[in-house]
Amino acid sequence: MTSVTFKHSPDPRSVLDDATDVWTVDSALRPHASLTTSEVELIERLAFRFGSAPESYEIANSDELFLMTPCQRGVVNVIVDGNIWHIPGGILAPPDLRPQIIEWLKHITEKHGKTLAVYSIGAEDVVAFRNSGYEVSRFGMEPFVDLKDLTWSGSRFQWVRRQANFCTRAGLVVREVVTSEEQCQLAPALLAIMRDDLSGRTYSEPLRLLEAVFDPENLQQRRLFVAMTDDEIQAFVACTPMHNGTEWAFETYRKATDSVRGVVPFLLKTVMDSMQSEGVSRVSLCLVPGKNLDERIPNDSALVNRLLSLWYRRMNFLFNVQGLDHFKQRFRPEEKSRYVCVTPKSTLRSVISFARVTGALRPNIANLAGALFRSITHRN
Repeated sequence: MTSVTFKHSPDPRSVLDDATDVWTVDSALRPHASLTTSEVELIERLAFRFGSAPESYEIANSDELFLMTPCQRGVVNVIVDGNIWHIPGGILAPPDLRPQIIEWLKHITEKHGKTLAVYSIGAEDVVAFRNSGYEVSRFGMEPFVDLKDLTWSGSRFQWVRRQANFCTRAGLVVREVVTSEEQCQLAPALLAIMRDDLSGRTYSEPLRLLEAVFDPENLQQRRLFVAMTDDEIQAFVACTPMHNGTEWAFETYRKATDSVRGVVPFLLKTVMDSMQSEGVSRVSLCLVPGKNLDERIPNDSALVNRLLSLWYRRMNFLFNVQGLDHFKQRFRPEEKSRYVCVTPKSTLRSVISFARVTGALRPNIANLAGALFRSITHRN
């Protein structure tokens, strides 16, 4: 058992460990299988209340490793790849505690010679990461739709209205699947839609750290909406909570191969309208990696910046980031920067580790060849 002792100011006793004169923490990573029922429930509550990124709530049912603070008020999810520790979804903890956890993580990884990368950090935590000596780089842009005054009027929303009207005339309706019994009942059909939707893509499985793992039999506090004609599901969207349920992220949305034209924008618009009536403040359309990296920020990683920019601009045959961004822009979202924070610094090894962990090194070869061929012929 290894411990790390802190004697920094401000004194962490007030929020982390009132029983001792210094902050001493067991640094052992805990596999999910070793967690008690109360610990699993605690992680889910922290994810719901303090999750601040679209992928934060995914931590609640991760099968990876966990590192929890001694006070049981903060937790991170850790994906270990050799000496590289990847932390998706940020830090699940109250805002006043996060600066000390940021410092804590840095000391633990320094002591054990690890490289630590924390993903999808918002601007509200960037200063704390910088103050603790992390390298901070832009990761991409998160588009979100403010629901407070949304009316869908005007020419800017003409495309969305047109798709929604077509689906309404075709007899589509949207409803929320509320009970766990019905979620399990619909699971085979939903998973079949997801497999069909991914089958022709370069990556036939969701990319970890970038896309959610959809498990319709274990949604917990996620919300599931389906677009249907009669008894046939045309599309679905799974929404993950952020900021104690005041915001929601459209984390996973898929459509059947023979679905009605415009079913996805119809579905998303209808869900936004429903959430607006409930008082939800805004919805996230999730990260667009590599976007808007032209303007560098102080002391960022040139390597990370160049590779993410290259991905966004030139490698859509791998993962169609620009096409995804184009679709999201139809909803005229506002955008905010998301960051990746690394200590001690990003290296080629850590970048390769990121690609390996996400699954980017395991494409569907046949689909990749087809996508590359279409990309070359389109340019010519």
